[in-house]
Amino acid sequence: MPRRSPQQAQRPDPALSREIREACTALSIAYARAVDFRDYESFVELFTEDGELDTGRPLVGRTAIREAMRHRPDELKSRHVLSNIFIDVIDADTARGISYLTLYRHVGPESLRGQPIEFSGPAAVGHYEDQFVRAGDGFLFSRRKLHLTFRRADKF
Repeated sequence: MPRRSPQQAQRPDPALSREIREACTALSIAYARAVDFRDYESFVELFTEDGELDTGRPLVGRTAIREAMRHRPDELKSRHVLSNIFIDVIDADTARGISYLTLYRHVGPESLRGQPIEFSGPAAVGHYEDQFVRAGDGFLFSRRKLHLTFRRADKF
């Protein structure tokens, strides 16, 4: 029987790995839904107590993340479209991942009217680099860092 490397020995069986990938993918999608629909309390709960969110300015801990969300303008409307989500299961309690982001964003009184807003394309394109940890029955972000590849200056 071939010997397994220490890394291979720690990796969970395929069924558990699939469950972890599904949980982490769902967490990424929950992030986009919560921020876009302004459900900031649910948004904050997607992170560990000491979790880090870095979208250009690192926020460490739920308190800092909550405070930043509180200052998000009412006139900001966004849609975070995630694709190419890849989750690498490290062991039964940790994973890392990447999610491509296409960001649609508008700031202005039109955002409050509940009507479609004219736009000329995405505000930004990039990816999130994620670290996930098991918390209770599920997974949370221990770190989420945004890397922008393309950005429209007039949208930020």
